[in-house]
Amino acid sequence: MRFFGIRREIVRKIFLIIISIIIIIISFSHVILFAQARGKIIKVVTLIEDTKINEPKDLVAAHGLSLYIERNGQRILFDTGPSSQFIRNSEKLGVDLKKIDIVIISHAHTDHMGGLAFFLWINKKANIYLSRNALKNEDFRALCSKMDEGTFNRIRFVDNSTEIAQDVFILTEIEERYPIRDRVDHEIVLVIKNNNKLVIFSGCSHGEILNIIGTVTRTFPNIYVRAVIGGFHLTGIPKHSVEQIGKEMLKYPITKISTCHCTGKENYRILKTILGTKIEYISTGSKFYLF
Repeated sequence: MRFFGIRREIVRKIFLIIISIIIIIISFSHVILFAQARGKIIKVVTLIEDTKINEPKDLVAAHGLSLYIERNGQRILFDTGPSSQFIRNSEKLGVDLKKIDIVIISHAHTDHMGGLAFFLWINKKANIYLSRNALKNEDFRALCSKMDEGTFNRIRFVDNSTEIAQDVFILTEIEERYPIRDRVDHEIVLVIKNNNKLVIFSGCSHGEILNIIGTVTRTFPNIYVRAVIGGFHLTGIPKHSVEQIGKEMLKYPITKISTCHCTGKENYRILKTILGTKIEYISTGSKFYLF
């Protein structure tokens, strides 16, 4: 009898644990829904990147980057990857590209812009933002030559740093306080102000990630950077240089760094030893929220 009593007690405790977990999940879901309604959460989904998560298994990875960003009813597409593959992934990940309002092309390299033509076929309303210097790029000019007038008129070429929507900013000029190894004059950076904090999105960081972070903090004084997301263009640089970048990033009050693509997995592991839980690697299919 005592044995059955012990079993009943164990079952009771397991049941209570399960109920507690369910309550926590439901409560957290309500917090997310409430915060989203108030514009307090940014949702980020990686539509394509060089690697992929395990589930769903039929996601496609490719060398490039495309991020879906949702905030307070704003739906932003940041880069389009190298081809139409990000569209297939978006369907698997529950992202409706027809609802995108804003497209930002970080720079006119094929691994970030190659899918734009395919996107324009399925979305007839979004405005597309690029640096005006992208017009110097042969691949981009070739793409423009195939557009009809209506589609071309949806492109917004930016010359100066500007607010393109409420609390959504594009920076076109990056102050050079650290040497630039691979200069690209058509690179732009996306900054979103959320809950009086800043979130930086950088496609490849050709202007050097430390220059980008520094420029943002000086452009928005007294508002700290909450998160940095994107590729850091570290492939091929010495280990000690990667370590130094990590140490410099530690000086900022950044609480989340989500890197990918041109950072490289090995350089990510080096940064991880310095930045610890502050940094993560995001792959095709990754989803996360920023408060």
